[in-house]
Amino acid sequence: MFIITLSNYWTVHSQEEAKEPLAKLWNIKNDEILKYLSIEKNLSIVDNILKPLLDDDNFGGTYINVIQNMIFINTLNFTKAEEIKTSIEIRQYISLLNFIRADNSTAKLSSRFQDIDNLAKSYKPKYCIGYINSEINNILIASCNETRNETSNTAFINAINDRMYNPIFTYYNCINLSNNEIFNRKSGDIGNRILAGDGIDMDIGICSAGFLARSHQNINYIATAGHCYNPGSYYLLPWNSTMPTALIGKMQDDYLLEPIDFGLINIEYPNIQPVPSVRNTDSEQYKELPIEDIISVSSNGAHLCISGFISHVRCGYVAALNGFTSDGEDYNNNIFVVNVRSVQGDSGGPIFSYKDLTH
Repeated sequence: MFIITLSNYWTVHSQEEAKEPLAKLWNIKNDEILKYLSIEKNLSIVDNILKPLLDDDNFGGTYINVIQNMIFINTLNFTKAEEIKTSIEIRQYISLLNFIRADNSTAKLSSRFQDIDNLAKSYKPKYCIGYINSEINNILIASCNETRNETSNTAFINAINDRMYNPIFTYYNCINLSNNEIFNRKSGDIGNRILAGDGIDMDIGICSAGFLARSHQNINYIATAGHCYNPGSYYLLPWNSTMPTALIGKMQDDYLLEPIDFGLINIEYPNIQPVPSVRNTDSEQYKELPIEDIISVSSNGAHLCISGFISHVRCGYVAALNGFTSDGEDYNNNIFVVNVRSVQGDSGGPIFSYKDLTH
């Protein structure tokens, strides 16, 4: 009896479908994803209608929460909030709005962040990121435990503290993160097709393919991060592979590190087949996600996902629409900040938003 029951148990559970990345993010079932994608789209539309009505002195930013089907508005003046509730533009969406008490206005945070941004550009702290986090209504400075005592980092932090801006400092263990789950993946897709998120081996390390690009002269390229530059050749390294499968070509010499980290690898060999899709091979049903069109991500709390050689597909939330990073040498600002972990080898891979389950 025990053997029969156990056998049935494994039969049932082996048939359970693995969760899609968005289902993991939202902690929902796969068949609920389309419902919550529709909720997110609607919240983003309303958020874009609402934000022009919020002045910078009486409000402190907004963020959406898909699971709660709500837009949260950091509010300093509730009299102004009542006026907005009665406005023609927003009246029909009142049930989606939650005005919450906040201490910091957008004007105050923006002024302080601009100064901190300038300090970061000057000191160039090592492995540091900064942004205005609407959910906590404050500026957040994140860096690594391994570099917090670097001279440039301490000088940067001291300069901020001298101005008494009181941001939130947070530290992570950044170096040599374990990523054991990658060894339990399914077998790789061996071949010469290259998708967004596939690995690219450059002899001195591994990066990920960003997307297919084509010049006016109909020359095909793979877009990736500029800091993945190597004067030698690049090779295709499909997910879960330990050895390259095909030669791609070389990166253009006019790659960028600042203000955009961007480079183009020339597809020099006809056996490489670039595919305008994001790799999602771990999915049971949606192993490739065709890149259908361009969308703007304009709401804090909306989802964004990565596809990379090491992490495969992971999703997180937009934490800020404007931030800066500094690695000790290069400084970048005007970046999106997304709270999803990536590791070395994912660099250059695409960041994307699901339009539906297949695109």
